[in-house]
Amino acid sequence: MTRPHEDLERHTPTDHRPGGVPVTFAPGTWCAIDVAHVKADRVNAGISAYETLIEKARTSTVKAHAAAILRSVNNRRVIALIGINGHDAFRHLKTAWDDHHLTAERHAVAESSALALYQVAASGGNATIDPTSADSYTFEQVARDPAHVRALTAAIGTAEGFRGLLVFGTDDARASVVVYRFEHAAQLDAFRQSAAVRQILGLVSDMGDVASPVHPVKTFG
Repeated sequence: MTRPHEDLERHTPTDHRPGGVPVTFAPGTWCAIDVAHVKADRVNAGISAYETLIEKARTSTVKAHAAAILRSVNNRRVIALIGINGHDAFRHLKTAWDDHHLTAERHAVAESSALALYQVAASGGNATIDPTSADSYTFEQVARDPAHVRALTAAIGTAEGFRGLLVFGTDDARASVVVYRFEHAAQLDAFRQSAAVRQILGLVSDMGDVASPVHPVKTFG
C-alpha cells in the first residue's frame, strides 16, 4: 500500500515542508473544498496526502491555481481549498481524487471527507491565507445561502481585531463556508455572539455551531 505522501504511479515530487506564500481567492473564483475528519494521531498523514493530491492537480488537466491546506487546532480536521476553473475542472479533480491509489491514501487517514464545489461570494479586509501569520483563522460551515452570508462583510469591518474574511457558496447556493482572520480567536468569538451576526449565520443556540479554529499549514501560489 502506498504511503500517504507518495504517488508511486507517477512518482510525483512533492515538497512536504510547511509554509508557502500568502494566497487568496478573489470573488467569483471557483474553488474545490474538501473537509477530512481524521484521528488526531493521523493529522500529519492527512496533510501529506492532500499535499500530494494538490500537487498532482496543479500539473494535471485540472490546472489548479492557488491552494491552501488548513489544520484544525484540535487536530481532528484537515481542510483543502483549491482554486480551479469551474465545473469541468471540478469533475476532472473528483475523478482524479477517486483514482484507486489516491482513494486508498486518503481513506487510510480520514474517517470521512466531503469534496464539493464552491464559488467565492465575498471577501473583506486582508483575506489572504498566510502560513507565516500569527493571526487566528477560523473555518465555519453554515446552512445559509451565500447571498445571505455576504452580509457579514458589512457587519465585520469594524469588529475588534478583524483582519480578513472569505465567504464561499456551494454550487447549488444552499450552504456556505466562511474563513475568518482575526488577531485573536476570542475577538471572533465576541463578534459571533452579537444578535445581528447570529441571525446572518442562522445560529439559534450554542449547540451545533460549527466554527473550527484552524492553522494554515501549507499554501500553493
